[in-house]
Amino acid sequence: AGCRESAEYLYHLDTIVLFLQLIFHCMAFQFQISIKEIKPTIRRRLVVPSGFNFYQLHLAIQGAFGWTNSHLFQFGKTGLMDKEGIGMPDPGDEKLIHEAKAVPLSAIFKRKKDRQVYVYDFGDYWQHTVELESIDQNDPYYPVCTDGQNECPPEDVGSVSGYEQMLECFASGTEKEKKGYREWLGLKPKENWDPAHFSLRETNLRLQWIFAEY
Repeated sequence: AGCRESAEYLYHLDTIVLFLQLIFHCMAFQFQISIKEIKPTIRRRLVVPSGFNFYQLHLAIQGAFGWTNSHLFQFGKTGLMDKEGIGMPDPGDEKLIHEAKAVPLSAIFKRKKDRQVYVYDFGDYWQHTVELESIDQNDPYYPVCTDGQNECPPEDVGSVSGYEQMLECFASGTEKEKKGYREWLGLKPKENWDPAHFSLRETNLRLQWIFAEY
């Protein structure tokens, strides 16, 4: 009985210490974030201050992937079908939406492998799996991307199916079809979209620019 009580005491003590560390922002959350239903995987590894709220995480994901923050977003256990979520509440909402700026990450992410689904653009419906990989004793001043793979789809391309159609066009479409996409994407003549492109430097420059005011 004594051993069990000691173990329980140490467990609660560790929990209290972790809570205090998170309050005083002396730790960081490391997330692995990937867009669902796309192969090869489009992913980013992101380290953010533990004191961040969900709106700040939203901005960090936008910067890390290269989205333009032009649409609504929501976090939830499985997606938009959840009975409640975290995002930008609207009086017309039929379900409970918690204000993202009012919910700290530490209220939801408590241990490794805790997950949320981040949905961006309710029309194109880009679903991102957000998994907590670690809680580290490192407090970055702003979010930092440490790793990633592949280019983010362009805004308003038409969800996963529209993106796949665009990639197929660049791979085997006619020059007329490619020209249409090039003009829409702002590419140079004869330039093709590179789905494998990823620049860690460009990604972190975007994050620095977004969070310059924080």
